[in-house]
Amino acid sequence: MGMLEMYKYYARCNQAINSKMIKIMEELDFNVYNYKVDGYYKSIGEICNHWYIGDLSWLNSFRTIKEYSVFKDPTFENMPTFGEQPFQSITEFKENRTKLDRIILNLMDEIETEDLNKTGTRVNRLGEKKEHLFWKSLTHMFNHQTHHRGQISQILDQLKIENDYSNMILID
Repeated sequence: MGMLEMYKYYARCNQAINSKMIKIMEELDFNVYNYKVDGYYKSIGEICNHWYIGDLSWLNSFRTIKEYSVFKDPTFENMPTFGEQPFQSITEFKENRTKLDRIILNLMDEIETEDLNKTGTRVNRLGEKKEHLFWKSLTHMFNHQTHHRGQISQILDQLKIENDYSNMILID
């Protein structure tokens, strides 16, 4: 298996795992999305908004590698910035996360092996321009998703809400 196949697998897994995580939160009889917690992020909603904006920021930086067709999607027209809270509910987040996960899947189908060793430029939340190899950026983006789902899982654990949605190994 090559790196492209691995990234396609990550994209499928993240889509499936994100969907399971959102379903767990949707089915609760209270608003866990806005439930206040201690931590850097003060709610699951804040984590979700940061995670979404981070993914969108990384995806947008991939334009410096190549102008893939996924960038024609209107999602890239009004880019939120770090610290914004564009989604106030699990319903809003689900709609946008589901769309972003489809964009990521479609992007994985457009990437060519030779693209992976190209260098792209990203402007971080401090306004600094940083250059990164594409394969490292992709790996970071998927790891970032896993990190924030882990934070959400910990909050759900503390609330005694069963939430085992992390088994990548079970996804084809």
